[in-house]
This record gives sequence, C-alpha cells and structure tokens, in this order.
Amino acid sequence: MTETLKAKSLFEISTVCIIATLIGLAVFWILKRINPRKEQVESPSLTSENIISTKQSIKIDVFDLMIVIGIILFFYANQVLAYLAPLNNSDQEALSDSKTDATTGIGIFDILLSNIIFLIVGAVIFSLASFSRGRHPNHVFGLKNRSRKYIVITTMIGMFVAYIAVFIGSVISSLLLSTREPKKENLQEIVQTLMANDDISLKIAIAVSAIIFAPLIEEVIFRGYIYPVIKRFSHPVFSCVITSLLFAVIHSNIEGLMPLFLLAIVLTIFYEVSKSIWVPILMHACFNGVNTISILLIKDAL
Repeated sequence: MTETLKAKSLFEISTVCIIATLIGLAVFWILKRINPRKEQVESPSLTSENIISTKQSIKIDVFDLMIVIGIILFFYANQVLAYLAPLNNSDQEALSDSKTDATTGIGIFDILLSNIIFLIVGAVIFSLASFSRGRHPNHVFGLKNRSRKYIVITTMIGMFVAYIAVFIGSVISSLLLSTREPKKENLQEIVQTLMANDDISLKIAIAVSAIIFAPLIEEVIFRGYIYPVIKRFSHPVFSCVITSLLFAVIHSNIEGLMPLFLLAIVLTIFYEVSKSIWVPILMHACFNGVNTISILLIKDAL
C-alpha cells in the first residue's frame, strides 16, 4: 500500500468518525428529548462544593461538548492536510526512498516540538475544562485517588487484557491488509526512526516521549475528557467506540489502526472499572515502554 493510499484511507476513516460522532450525538439528543430522564442536579464532572441548578449544569456540559468537538476537528484537520498534501511523482519516489534509507527525517527537534505542542494543547484543555470555570481537576478528569496496590494490580490485569486485544487486532489487520510479515515501511515513522538511528540522545528523547509524555497527555485528553463528555450526551458504548477510533486514527498508521483501536477500548474499559485516569495512564506507559525496549532489542530482525 502506497503512502498516498494510506493517507486516503486514514482520511476516509477520519471522515466516517466525524460523521458518526455528529449523527450519533444528534440521534441520542432526539431520543432524550422524546424520552427525557430526570436530570441530576449535580454533574459528576462538577466540584462537590458547588450546588448549581440543572440549567447551569447543562450549559457547562454543552461548553464541554463544544471543546471536545473542537479537539476532534483539530485532529481531523491533520488528516485532511496529510491527504491533500500535493505529492508529485518525484516527491513520492523521494518519500519511498527515504523510508528505506538508513535514517529518517525525525530528529530531536521534531520530537521536542511535538511534545511542546501536545503539552500546550493539553494545558489549554485542562484549563478550559477545570480551573477557568472553578472546577476541580479531580472531578473533571477522573484523577481519583486510589491505593498504589489497587493501581498496580489493576494495571497488571489490564496489560494482560491489552496484549490479547492488540494480538487480535494485529491478526485482523494482517488479514484485511493481506500482510503476512511486518515491514519497516509499514511502521510508524517514529518507530522507523528508533530502529534506524543509533544516536543515543535521539533514542532517549523518543523513549521519554513515548513512556512519559504520550501516555499522560493522550490519556488525560481521550479517556479523561473526550470519553466522559461524549458519554454524558450519548451512551458509554458509543462514546467508547468513537473515542477509541479517534485515538487510533491520530497515530496515522493504517497497519496499526485495528490494534490501537482495540487497545483504546481496553484502556477505556479499565478507566471505567477503576474510576481513575491513573490506571490507563500507567497501562499506556507500560505498553509503550515494553514496545520501545522490544524495538531496541530486535531492531535488526525486520
């Protein structure tokens, strides 16, 4: 599968995700209007110290939904740009050659810039969803205190389930894409860089990004905020599927789409079970850590 075809596939899947989200939210809104339920005086995402009216609660939740839609459109725009980026024949050949070269174009500056952008986006979301409106982050993002023993045990169980899900996803992906053996050009660009580059500082930067920054920021945004907000306006299963699909798409790797989708579902389930964002954060960090170490140990196997 060529890079252009991959970009097109990701664009189409992203478009389906956007349309499904909007249609789903509209359908659930209509259903709730037809069969209204008793509104809770206080939303779980609000501070327990503040007693507010139902009308105020709805307004705040609608603002949360607008933030989430903005986040989704931001990620969707990246896929649109990747799909619409003009690539003539010479550019495609150069891109193909660069994929098989000993090094890739990702450097420390790119990694730092990516982390800074995500930190800024995360900080803005964190502020808009909590501090700027007098809401405690613990109630907004599920930063519930749990014992270390509980978090460790739950994470271990979650990791076992996660690897089963990823294995199943990999098998499905191989069958759908007719790929029998993994190839370097089918891996994420960051993984290709880790496999092809011997620069210690670059490896450390990638490892820190994958094990610390990515799990923390991605879990707070996806499991801690996007998932519960969409869930409040629809249904847990619908929100889990949409959030997980969005999570898989933003990694921009068509071969890893199904494994990442199933991984995200597992992360969401364990977030629901534990009622704490720290469990999926630790699961995500362990998953990335194991994969990073494995890549470094077997980088010459592919």
